[in-house]
Amino acid sequence: MLPNPPPGQGPVDPQGAFSPPPPPGVNPGQPAGPPPSAPPPMYPPMMMMAPPAASRPPRSFTRMVFMTLASTIFGLSLLVNLYVLAYLVLSSDSVGAQKSVITKGDAAEKIALLPVEGLITGKLAEDFEQRMKQIEQDKTVKAVVLSIETPGGEVTASDQINQRITRFRQDNPSIPVVVSMGFLATSGGYYISCAAEHIVAQPTTWTGNIGVMMPRFNFAELAKKWGFQDATLTAPAKGFKNAGSMFQPIQPEETEYLQGLIDDAYRRFTQVVTTGRGSNLKKPIDEIANGKVYTATEALSLGLVDQIGYLADAQAWAQQKAGLKRPTVVKYQKRASMLDLLSAESWFGGGQNAASAGGVNVKLDPSLLEELSRPRLMYLWRGD
Repeated sequence: MLPNPPPGQGPVDPQGAFSPPPPPGVNPGQPAGPPPSAPPPMYPPMMMMAPPAASRPPRSFTRMVFMTLASTIFGLSLLVNLYVLAYLVLSSDSVGAQKSVITKGDAAEKIALLPVEGLITGKLAEDFEQRMKQIEQDKTVKAVVLSIETPGGEVTASDQINQRITRFRQDNPSIPVVVSMGFLATSGGYYISCAAEHIVAQPTTWTGNIGVMMPRFNFAELAKKWGFQDATLTAPAKGFKNAGSMFQPIQPEETEYLQGLIDDAYRRFTQVVTTGRGSNLKKPIDEIANGKVYTATEALSLGLVDQIGYLADAQAWAQQKAGLKRPTVVKYQKRASMLDLLSAESWFGGGQNAASAGGVNVKLDPSLLEELSRPRLMYLWRGD
């Protein structure tokens, strides 16, 4: 309720009831407007409610055990590989071969043991050259023992190794070189053995197999059956440039031409045996070099080897020949490169060249594929 106006004052406008009266002599002007409205109330910001957390299924005990075992195996495998890599780096020279002491003795009387193992290829010949250079640089080497375990291999690679041994003997006449044959020292294996001064064969050794072969496969009939042919062009058109093609029908004149190449390599083989063994041969070379594989006893009777014994017997002969009292035997082996380590076959798998066909693991041998693709001369025994 509004108060009553003072005497002599008219009614008060309700809109200006709260405004003070103007001072005397001042025009009251327009009536004042309504008082300013209060600001709207501030509400708290809207809060988004987080969705309820999804319930996680409890981990199974089997899965936890499997993950633990897998992590442990991976860690152990990594440690083993790092250890092997460190061992190869620390225990080998910066170049050449990895050296390991087989028998410890006088460091100034050293017998170098060189293994020659596997198929004889150009790569093996290069590796052999590097190891021989390292031996020549070591003035404490007083004798060399070659440990042979090979069925043979490429003609040129076998000849390179033979000539490297011959040159070493010529440059170092006071250092005896002896061969110790393992189970197989056939064809190219015997070819390189002939360069040694003395040959020792184990009682179970197979050797000899003096001869040459050119693996040759012909698929002309198969190609005809399946409707494709070899359309290779050559110059001269009527020459022998494409002789031996596996997709061309066999021609007598081409066979005669290829046989001439084989005969030349055979003559080289017999010459190497005659030069290396000399008067030790008990029969004419033509009777011995017939491609036969000989046992150790047969080889000894023919004069192809000098002694039946083992690696220790070969080392004893070298020691006596060089006049050594207490020699140190050091093995010069091919050092594994990083590429060799990365391309090595897994202990648990079939290797990088393995394939599976119908559940059967098939290993693709690069040397076999190369042999199928082109003819080549080989001092090789394929009896196994």
